[in-house]
Amino acid sequence: MKNSLKIFFIISSICLLNACTKKVDSGDFDVQAWLDDARGCNGARSEMLDDLRELKPNLLGHYQKRIIKVLGEPEEQELYKRSQVYYIYFIDPAEGCPDAEQNPRKLEIRFTALGIANEVNIR
Repeated sequence: MKNSLKIFFIISSICLLNACTKKVDSGDFDVQAWLDDARGCNGARSEMLDDLRELKPNLLGHYQKRIIKVLGEPEEQELYKRSQVYYIYFIDPAEGCPDAEQNPRKLEIRFTALGIANEVNIR
């Protein structure tokens, strides 16, 4: 009886953990093309702008690690008040690219102190 209770508890725990960590629905977004165009240097990210706009709502409510699985490590991070963090990904060629733009567009994702995305903007 005790063994079956332990097995039930373990299986229930695994199910709950899987339910709480859903994957980001990236739809038609070409994750590999995004990752291959670091800092927007090759211009592929700027051509993906419509797909990125469709992806934006799907990023909300996900933890930082899930976002990194889709978009890769952020190119810049900013610490904001109350332990909030901004992840910044460049869309247009940024500083460090051969054809860097003065004010490149960027994707900014704000995370709460718990690491959950609560704001996604393209600026």
